[in-house]
Amino acid sequence: MDIRRKYLRGINIPGALLLLLIVNFGASADQTGDTLNVKIHGTLRRMPCVINNDKAIVIDFGNVGVNKVNGDNYKQSIDYLLECKDPDATANLNMTLRGVQSSYNTGAINTNVPGLGIEILQNGSPVTINKAFVIDYNNPPRLEAVPVSSGVPLTEGAFNATATLMAEYE
Repeated sequence: MDIRRKYLRGINIPGALLLLLIVNFGASADQTGDTLNVKIHGTLRRMPCVINNDKAIVIDFGNVGVNKVNGDNYKQSIDYLLECKDPDATANLNMTLRGVQSSYNTGAINTNVPGLGIEILQNGSPVTINKAFVIDYNNPPRLEAVPVSSGVPLTEGAFNATATLMAEYE
């Protein structure tokens, strides 16, 4: 018979576990402890605003004449709702239209048709795509979209463009 077996037969196992726990607890209490630097980080931001209840804004130009695109014909209103939680009257509220800017017009979004863009107007003036502009929360700007051409002959076919309208406090 092995000595370990003989020794274990005479010891009450639950009592041995209790003894080990007490010994370990006592040893832990005697340690001086380690130190560890904790880094805490995050971003403090103002709450963003919600545009159009987070639903897509769809503008359907219908049939557009390839020879009638002049930056005025086919103009459409961009209807949207703007809601900001806890509006801050002391901070600037910026609106930005993010998208692929056309190479010939800083206020136009590229479409899938070469030479055709969709210009976005704020209260009648072109916005600059991907550049924020300050707005008044209590009087949001009137936005419009209008097809524009680079001057090259346009080809027939369906066209589309995509952009993201954002509003956030500075």
